[in-house]
Amino acid sequence: MKTGFAFMLAAALASTIILSAQIMGDNDIVNAGGPGFYRILNDNIYTVKIPFHFHDGKPLMELEINGSPATLMIDNGVLWDQVWLFGSPLVDELKLRPVEESMIGGVGEGDPTQAYTSSNLTLRFPDIIFYEQPVLVSPPAAGFAAMFPGADGQLCNTFFKHFIVEFNFINNTVVLHNPDLYQYQGNGSRLPMVANASGTYCIPFGITMPDGRTYDDRVDIDLGGIYPLKIALNNRHNIQLPSGVQETLSYGVQGRASEYRGKIKSMTIGDYEFADPTVIFGDERTSRIHPDNLGVIGLPLFRKFNVIFDYFNNALYIEPNGDLDTPFE
Repeated sequence: MKTGFAFMLAAALASTIILSAQIMGDNDIVNAGGPGFYRILNDNIYTVKIPFHFHDGKPLMELEINGSPATLMIDNGVLWDQVWLFGSPLVDELKLRPVEESMIGGVGEGDPTQAYTSSNLTLRFPDIIFYEQPVLVSPPAAGFAAMFPGADGQLCNTFFKHFIVEFNFINNTVVLHNPDLYQYQGNGSRLPMVANASGTYCIPFGITMPDGRTYDDRVDIDLGGIYPLKIALNNRHNIQLPSGVQETLSYGVQGRASEYRGKIKSMTIGDYEFADPTVIFGDERTSRIHPDNLGVIGLPLFRKFNVIFDYFNNALYIEPNGDLDTPFE
């Protein structure tokens, strides 16, 4: 039986999130509307902290999967329930066998990648265990283990559908907040997140081009994005390439993507403006850009802030950190 990834994603997004989380003591098992169940291993009913480190520009977390040491990235370009394993040697060690055929789509000009579902996983971090986590496995021939060295795969709704998720990029810590008990107490900007039909989420954003034209609309968010901003071409905004851009290439889930690199006058997110940034120009083939939005923002921009993703209330909070004024790499 063949199951398309797009179908599984649509079904996951269409399902109603019912919060049944209660105040948790040691060893209580909770299902809070996300995939599977979890157990918190300490006595803190408010937060769970998970350290991460950067490797090749990606935040990586150490854990155990079914008892074996593993390293996972975290992404939210599209919210999906499955843990994606890249076909590293970990797959053979776990003895994962195909259950159903599937596909994984994403950035690039080629076709979606073939993959398969397998038995559900148990993910153990120092202070929390996630049970019954669905998994997609891409074969080694797809090359993702080589594309993301040091990572066995990535997760998404294991965190985002169970918790309000905070990233502290100064301390390199992910903080999982109990959604029933969390109240934002900071002084940053609160940005409304809106779901697109494509499965992405978008927030208000503004850009000013070198010719002085200003566009205030929305951009998609993608924690796994490698650029501060990718501006969408060929849509209703009719944004034109400025002079002096350089053609460049990147590689994503669907292979090579042709893009352009150049400068704009400024970009604005919440109460914060960045002058003279270098950005990328692409189109719907080269990134997950909703057709009506300005583009997509990625990890280099998020790293300027302490960032809190609250998908329960469709809100994104950003607070400047010590790297706000550091030039983008």
